[in-house]
Amino acid sequence: MATDIYIGKRLSFDGQLCTVRFRGAVEGTKGEWLGVEWDNPTRGKHSGEHQGHRYFECLSTHATAGSFIRPTRKPDAPRSFVEALKAKYADDDFEDPSVQVVFVTKESDNAKAKKDPAARLNQPIRFNGKIAEEVGFDKIRKQLAQIEELRFVILDGLRMWRPEVRQGARTDDELEWPQNATDIKDACPKTYELDLSRNLFEEWREIAAICEQLDRLKILRVDGTRFTDTSLTEAELQRCRQIFANITTLKLEDDLLPWEDLVNITHQFSALTTCSASSNFYSSLTPHILNPSITDLTLEENLFPSLSALEPLTKMPNLQRLILKSNKISEVGTPQPIFPTALREVDLSFNEITTWSFIEQLEHVFPGLTSLRVSHNPLYEALQAPDGRPLTADDGYMLTLARLGNLKTLNHSPISGKERLNAESYYLSLIVKEVQFAPENLREQILGNHPRYKWLCEEYGEPDIKRSKNAVNPNSLAARLLRIKFYLTSDKTKAHEVEIPMSCTVYTVLGVVGKQFGVMPMDCRLIWETGDWMPARRSMADVEDEDWDSEDSEDEAATSKVMREVEITPGTRSIGTWIDGMEATVRVELKSQ
Repeated sequence: MATDIYIGKRLSFDGQLCTVRFRGAVEGTKGEWLGVEWDNPTRGKHSGEHQGHRYFECLSTHATAGSFIRPTRKPDAPRSFVEALKAKYADDDFEDPSVQVVFVTKESDNAKAKKDPAARLNQPIRFNGKIAEEVGFDKIRKQLAQIEELRFVILDGLRMWRPEVRQGARTDDELEWPQNATDIKDACPKTYELDLSRNLFEEWREIAAICEQLDRLKILRVDGTRFTDTSLTEAELQRCRQIFANITTLKLEDDLLPWEDLVNITHQFSALTTCSASSNFYSSLTPHILNPSITDLTLEENLFPSLSALEPLTKMPNLQRLILKSNKISEVGTPQPIFPTALREVDLSFNEITTWSFIEQLEHVFPGLTSLRVSHNPLYEALQAPDGRPLTADDGYMLTLARLGNLKTLNHSPISGKERLNAESYYLSLIVKEVQFAPENLREQILGNHPRYKWLCEEYGEPDIKRSKNAVNPNSLAARLLRIKFYLTSDKTKAHEVEIPMSCTVYTVLGVVGKQFGVMPMDCRLIWETGDWMPARRSMADVEDEDWDSEDSEDEAATSKVMREVEITPGTRSIGTWIDGMEATVRVELKSQ
């Protein structure tokens, strides 16, 4: 076995796949070693270094992807496609976990079985005393053996290879891998979808040789494979274009292929519409352009820091859906990319977006955008209103759709006309508040930071912005403080005015009140006197002794105005979510009185 080992060889030890990256001596040790990079980067102990000396490089950026093992260590035996197929779907040792055989017998049968164990084995299956058809495991195996009827074949992690088509297996006069093989076609000719992920393939031609025999194939998945060679001769390239001509979906996730190699592979699929290249550690793209037939592209779990790092994708005229979930995107970047108007759906969830300016630029980067997913970004985790009040996730949702006028769907939810009306009105009101709480000389700068303000004013009317006499900078400490005047119901002359952070819980506020008035905090009821007056119905008994014009209506006579009051209930909710504005008057009532 040791003589067959070379750099790039794929091996499996105890079910763990790896690639040989080094062979030779390691300083401070005796004998020869293999340096391997594990497909599972947590399996190893280092990244190719030993005592400060680097012996090999890993494709993975993980610190523990590498190990040193002895060449004499016996690897797991590889399998051919047909061997893997039988091991998965028709091996004698394979048992379908979904099949359960239940024996139901009469008491007399049980008693008989106790005396004669052989009788127990020969008992028929009974349900409510009726004998059912017996389905033995031999029959189950025969059913599973009908692999030629399989439409969906999943051979993930079964140590497959096809060494007879590798370049090193050819004679000098052979320009292509062997033709006219029928082993796979004879085994599963009706296969429509094939998963060859996480196996021992080393060359792309191994994949092509398998697919060549499956003329019904439409979906191909080859994830988690460390190819050492994806190059093809011109004759092989022409052959691959015929082999892959009917495949519409291709997934090459966690293969750690250079972008150029992945791009070249996609051009072998003339009918390709859906492609996934997730988990490949891409942080930028070289100018190579994917197959222009692709309409649906997934690049999840890569390392892109900005949208400008995806500039080559702007050359894809038919792209309609782009999934960028779980990257490192925090900015648009320069130069600002502009994607074709055909691109309508974008997923930017689970990234590192922190500013509203990023959201506002999306309409320019994606001029055809109508569906967006942008949840689970830092921007939505600490939202605040201009007056310092914390905002909820629902507020973030409304402010996002209000900033993007062409959206039809946000975070998988269709946007109704009423929802857009509410969101845009709410956004306009927050712009007004931001101006009110800022110095006058910042007015134009603030309005300029909201590109849709002019349009909103044309749509809903320009608001009358009245500055507050007590306006403060929303970024200052004062903008995060509430000035509250507390007084006891029993004695209005004993009032205390305090400044409390908006983030304080109601429990904390009760503690402050209890200390100020020398009472037990939980004996207090807090009533916020809003200062808003509203009509209130009075009974005729309350007005019968009063003088009123008999020509007025009874309803007018029986109506008065009362102040709207809000009871602040004890809890962990912050005081800033109870009270509007920066100042308030709160009446303290003692429960014992």
